[in-house]
Formats: sequence, C-alpha cells, structure tokens
Amino acid sequence: MLVDPGDHFKGAYEVERKFHVEELESIRANLHTLGAIAFTIGNSESDLFFDLPDGLLAANDQTQVLRHMRPSGRVLWISKGPGPDKCVAMDLTDHDKAAAMLQSLGFVETGRIDKQRDIYFIDTLHATLDTVAGLGTFVELAVMTDDRDELPALRRDVDAMAARLRLADEAEERRSYRWMLNEGSPSGP
Repeated sequence: MLVDPGDHFKGAYEVERKFHVEELESIRANLHTLGAIAFTIGNSESDLFFDLPDGLLAANDQTQVLRHMRPSGRVLWISKGPGPDKCVAMDLTDHDKAAAMLQSLGFVETGRIDKQRDIYFIDTLHATLDTVAGLGTFVELAVMTDDRDELPALRRDVDAMAARLRLADEAEERRSYRWMLNEGSPSGP
C-alpha cells in the first residue's frame, strides 16, 4: 500500500534503522528498481539542537531539533524521546523566528549538524540517503505511526526493506549522528 507522501512524517512513534554504507549509488539504483518515489533530492539540511541550560532534556533522553532544509525551504521542529521510538515533528514556516522563539523560552543551542539528504518513499516507509561531513554516507529506513501497538509489525517491515536493499545487519549504526560527531554526546537524530 502506498501512503500519501504527507503521511510519511506523521505520527507519535518512529521505527528507524540506520546503516553506514560505502557509497549511495547502488542503494539509489535498488530504490529505483523497487519503485521508490523521490520526495526531495539534493537537499542540504541543517539541524540545530536545543536543550535547557541545565541539560534536563538530554538527561531525560529527549532531543529538540530545528531542521532547515534547502532548497526545499521546509522547516521542521522535531522532538525525540524519551526513549528510542517517541518522535513528534511539526512543520514551521520561518526557521529564524522559530530559533528565536526557542531561545526566548530559555532553550540554548547545544549543537549543529549539516548533511546532504535525499528522501525516497517506498511503500509505507521513507528511505533517506545521507552524506554527513566527517562521518560518511548512511541510509536510514523509517516509518511513523500514532499506534504504539503497530511498532512490532513496523519493525518487521523496516527489517524486510533493509534486506531487500541489501543493507547488512553488521553495517547498522545505532548511534545518532550527533553522538558520533561529539564522540559520545547522548542524544540527537
């Protein structure tokens, strides 16, 4: 079943697997062979991470991210945690105003990640092909839902798609980009 592209990023929970890969072109070719639909290609994304000055969110396994996507112009506010599956995202219209608003509420910027990202839709999943400076290239497979009871079945769907794309289990990267870049900082998408 193909879901409307707008539905791919809706939900309160996210099942996600990330794989470190040597190159992206063979994955891109496999996605095309499987009938994936390109959503955004050639986007440059900047993620600004926010926390309270005392680090309360990080201590509670939570992350606040303000994402600016160019050239698409999309702006997302992403709240992850607590825990690995909880994720809520909201579209915004003005990145600079959103950052100013978070700062006016007492949040402080705690990090930044810049990446190149292509997003494809395949069945009910979205696949992202990422190039992160200083880290390399990655493939993320994810799906979102509002129904916590669907998580086991969605994990199986993500696992099956990883197998179809020939993504090896030993290439899975469980650490966040932020963790890897900061050599152990505990949170971030």
